[in-house]
Amino acid sequence: MRRFAGFTALFLLFAFSPVMGLAKTAVAKQQEPPVIRAVLFRADWCANCRILEPILEKAMQQAADIPVELITLDFTNAADWDQSVEIALDHNVVKTYNAYAGITGLVVLTSADTGERIDCINRTFTASAMVHTMKQAVTAAQSLPQGHRDRNSAFCPPGRAPLN
Repeated sequence: MRRFAGFTALFLLFAFSPVMGLAKTAVAKQQEPPVIRAVLFRADWCANCRILEPILEKAMQQAADIPVELITLDFTNAADWDQSVEIALDHNVVKTYNAYAGITGLVVLTSADTGERIDCINRTFTASAMVHTMKQAVTAAQSLPQGHRDRNSAFCPPGRAPLN
């Protein structure tokens, strides 16, 4: 009986070692700092948001290996606006907030290091197109110098305030 118990313990140790290794890797990946931030401008009353958000949620699941952080700025009511100001301050997206506050149904991709706008996503994108755009934004943030990362995308509406 002792042999069986010893064999079972050894078997369980080897059988679950890869699973434990994967869990450690997943946790380590989640702690990796983002290269870009996807800043979602939304409101409960926004019709475009009802189309955009489910697709964005699917894209974020597909983008699990991309170093992107989703930041949600909600403009549903005055209390949400106030909270969005604090979120923008905490995540280095103040310039983006100032440019697009109140515009909803839009995702602005910014570099995490400078807060510089790189590209935009809207409701016309599929989940795979969103993931592709996020990958391109990561490449731009990692390879282009500061101040030269903005792709001048047609999907980025003119902001209400200068972005630089």
